[in-house]
Amino acid sequence: MTHKSTFFLAAGQPQVLVLTCFMLFMAIALFGSVFAGLDGDTPKEFYIGDRQGAALKNGLALAETYISTSLLLTVTGVVATVGFDGITTATNVVLSLGFLLLLARPVQLSGSQTLGDLFSLRAPGTAARVAAAVATLAVTAPYLVAQLIAAGNVTAALLGFSGLGVQKICTVLIGGLVVTCGMLSGAKGISVVQVLAATITLGAMTMASLAVVRLFHGDFGALLAAADAHSTRPGRYLSSGGLFETGATPRLDFVAGQIMTILGGACMPHVLNRVSASKDTATARRSVRYATGVVALVCVTVVILGMGAAARVGARSILDANPSGDDSLILLVHSLEGGVGRVLFTALACAVFLSVLAVVGGTTLAAAGALTRDLYRHLAQGRRSSPPRELLVARVAVLLFGSLGILLAVLAQGRSAAFLAQLALSLAASTIAPALLYSFYWDRFNRTGLLWAVYGGTILTVGLQALAPSVSGSPQAFFPNADFAWFEHSTPALISVPAAFLLGWAGSLAGRRRIHRYPAQNASVTDTILLTDLRADATTSRLPTAERRATE
Repeated sequence: MTHKSTFFLAAGQPQVLVLTCFMLFMAIALFGSVFAGLDGDTPKEFYIGDRQGAALKNGLALAETYISTSLLLTVTGVVATVGFDGITTATNVVLSLGFLLLLARPVQLSGSQTLGDLFSLRAPGTAARVAAAVATLAVTAPYLVAQLIAAGNVTAALLGFSGLGVQKICTVLIGGLVVTCGMLSGAKGISVVQVLAATITLGAMTMASLAVVRLFHGDFGALLAAADAHSTRPGRYLSSGGLFETGATPRLDFVAGQIMTILGGACMPHVLNRVSASKDTATARRSVRYATGVVALVCVTVVILGMGAAARVGARSILDANPSGDDSLILLVHSLEGGVGRVLFTALACAVFLSVLAVVGGTTLAAAGALTRDLYRHLAQGRRSSPPRELLVARVAVLLFGSLGILLAVLAQGRSAAFLAQLALSLAASTIAPALLYSFYWDRFNRTGLLWAVYGGTILTVGLQALAPSVSGSPQAFFPNADFAWFEHSTPALISVPAAFLLGWAGSLAGRRRIHRYPAQNASVTDTILLTDLRADATTSRLPTAERRATE
């Protein structure tokens, strides 16, 4: 089965109707996001918004930062082909929000606008902000490229084409629209898109899941049996190891993959920015709870649709169409006959586009904040930059970073780039996670420990990923004709995450102990809060009466 025969829904009027609905919806979403962000005239509003949204709104926006094309397409494909490992990956996405709940209060209380603000809590000065910028760019760059590649593939599929040239053109067009939207609207406009995307995605995935369940007359046992029979591991569909069975230590790789997803997902820079956008700590925690519910429902639909793809299409056909399995969702919807298939295809295409717009927009804003606030403002301008000039530089940074991401996505189009999202998560888990946990909950953490953890984690993760089988040494690798895969494990997180925590601990012991008091940036917090108080949650007693009651 070829890509072209797979994605042609129908000839003539039905196909034109699908394209018309998609283009109209895309235009409305872009116009709405830009219009919503027109009144944002300060750098803070550009980075994280006005911090006035209700908990439900922030929760939907936060949920969408998790609902990326990696979850909708890649995880669905993993469920369809190998079963259990895909199901646990979807489960760990939800568990990641539980870890984020641990970070929500101190992140919001810090009043941070970028990762550099969080790192500066323990280590004020330029070194911490440079390290934060390095970590932010190292995480967001591969994640941006992975999202743009998926967007180009899905858009080409919607148009009914399979050629590499068409996919590249679609990547440029979609990427250009997303970058323009982010540059003009900022965080306020992207928040509107995130809320809309979460709502549409949940609705479309739910409708598709109900259609699949209906095909099996509501019998989940029959659905599971059919998925097992047509997977790549008949009889072992609910056994672990399918995703990592080619590695040297599949059990360790499996555990490392779960740690990477849980820690890395919660510590992505655009996710932390979304938490910072809450107006107070109580709203931040409620937002995470709302987001957990939405993401959990989406993950349930991902599992159902993955099983449905295995049962209806078959794992072999899915892998023949795309060795990464990312086409499983579209192949499943295409297998549904009549108007239902066309409606679901259009709805899911809109959901994927909105997910790309929301995630890529948030990612580029996080990178722009690192370039502008952490580097330009605190290094090049020595903190003397005026707000209008900083806002202009931030918009230019979005344009430059987004354009670079589009260029890299075009160059990587047609290659197996699935490892890029894994690299981003591994980097977040190996650099940002140890830095934040130590900063919030260990009073002996200092600048030396921070720098050791961030730079050591970055070097280890990138170096080990470059030597992994996903980059070279196999037909499915990014460089299939080369072989320098000396690292036999599937994910660098197996070594880089514990090593980064160890480096942060060792560096803190080696450096001079420094406990830094920082003033809370939230307008409702007037006292100076000691970082060690965050660990015991004792700051509640220091807050003004109104916020203390809201927190309780």
